[in-house]
Amino acid sequence: MYFDGAMNKSGVGIGVVLEAPNGEQLLMLKRLCFLTTNNITEYEACICGLEALIAVGAKKVEVFGDSMLVVSHVKGEWELKEEKLRPYLEYAKKLLFSFVEVTMKHMPRAQNQIADALATLASLWEKGDQKLTQPVILMRSKIPCYEGLIIAHLDLEDEMKWYEDIRRYLEVREYPQSANSRDRATIRRLATQFTLVGVTLQKVLRRTIALVCDEKAV
Repeated sequence: MYFDGAMNKSGVGIGVVLEAPNGEQLLMLKRLCFLTTNNITEYEACICGLEALIAVGAKKVEVFGDSMLVVSHVKGEWELKEEKLRPYLEYAKKLLFSFVEVTMKHMPRAQNQIADALATLASLWEKGDQKLTQPVILMRSKIPCYEGLIIAHLDLEDEMKWYEDIRRYLEVREYPQSANSRDRATIRRLATQFTLVGVTLQKVLRRTIALVCDEKAV
């Protein structure tokens, strides 16, 4: 996974490239519609990529980014000095528990050109009417990525029970007997992130997706 963020006078965007072992790539970009900084933008890009890896079921991953700060923070090599970055770092570390093996490496921006180009495109994108030569997922986010997301509420020691609570709610709209009002509200909110396909519980695409298109569609 390759990630990058871009800030300019037109806006703020992030780009992510997922590359499978066979070389196939999935390109993703997101425009950030809230106040941010360069470092926060890079964290948003990294976390967006980690979430995408989880969604496709990846277990052994390599992560590349040109932000030395984000890579070094997540690897535990640098001390966190900006408190506003703490929720991002904590959420990123929680996401890492979803993988069997994670390697994070810093790479020069010149070698991260695709993710950088996607981030720049997202920062400039307004109407989404430009022609694209490859499938692209364009997303918009009005809140920071760590707010209200599934992994932030996931008890890793009780993962199966947590999923079963969501499954039961989607099937018969029932809650666990021990659930209080707060637990029920959480289950309802998280259930919007899943769907049942037969008896299989699947995570749906996030509600921030605004456009999916390819060359044939345009």
